[in-house]
Amino acid sequence: MMVYEYLNRPTEPAATATSEDRSSWVDSSVYVDDYGNKLVDRLLAAERHPGEAFEAVLHPSPETIAPAFIADVAVQHDDIVGFAAPSSQLYDDLFYAMYAAMTETGAVLTTKYPHHEVRSRLSTMDPLVIDSTPGAETDGGVDVATTDAGPVRCGDLTSLGVAAERATTQLATGDRTGTFAIATLTQLLAHHDSTALDRFLHELVGQWRNQGVGGLIHLPPARDIDSSSWFGSAHFDYVIEMRTDDGQIEARVCGKRDVAPTWQVVGSSPCSDSEAAAQAVDRQPSGIVDEDGGESIPE
Repeated sequence: MMVYEYLNRPTEPAATATSEDRSSWVDSSVYVDDYGNKLVDRLLAAERHPGEAFEAVLHPSPETIAPAFIADVAVQHDDIVGFAAPSSQLYDDLFYAMYAAMTETGAVLTTKYPHHEVRSRLSTMDPLVIDSTPGAETDGGVDVATTDAGPVRCGDLTSLGVAAERATTQLATGDRTGTFAIATLTQLLAHHDSTALDRFLHELVGQWRNQGVGGLIHLPPARDIDSSSWFGSAHFDYVIEMRTDDGQIEARVCGKRDVAPTWQVVGSSPCSDSEAAAQAVDRQPSGIVDEDGGESIPE
């Protein structure tokens, strides 16, 4: 279930919306008169709306539900998996939690968060990081992320390819085979045309398969909500698609053998075949009753 957290809320459990401690949520200068009281009341009432003062989070946390979700989907260590979802804070949290649940070691090509933030999200893994964010340090966080020409830049597929090949080789020759993550393709698509980026994926995924390395790639969502076509999907074993529906995060698995592409709330128990069929029927649009009392079929 999605909830919105007020970013200035104190961390003490006793400070609730109905307690006297709510005065600490805002500066005392605006709490000393009727206007201040009304302001605080309006702030509390606005909690359910996202915005600059709020952030969307999942409850239970992604770290809590991701291991069970990965087990339900039966993700194997060498699967090449697409993760189709918006590039937002909420889905980034899910992506990194799923990645940590998939593997004990790995490499991350990051175009959004600098290497120290990636390591903070993956504190139990100590991954190799290829930092191609603007302003990245020369070493990109690890030796594998450098070329003779300097830092790896998001707009340079050649240097990205060299760094990614080094990381893949290091994973394949290590004591534990790992998983390579790309976060995200959305930023890469802003720098490169789709044909060049598709060739890049083709080469990189080929290296992963040849050396037994798994992959998790954060893709932009499909433009059409009913579409099952995502950028680069031809290179992946299957795609896990995410969406928000009625305040909850739903997921479906597309292209995996013996798995029905049925939307299901993340964190719930997996559906049986009969339940999946019943849900599919429930999601069909209902007929429209015409003036004669008959039912017409929607076009």
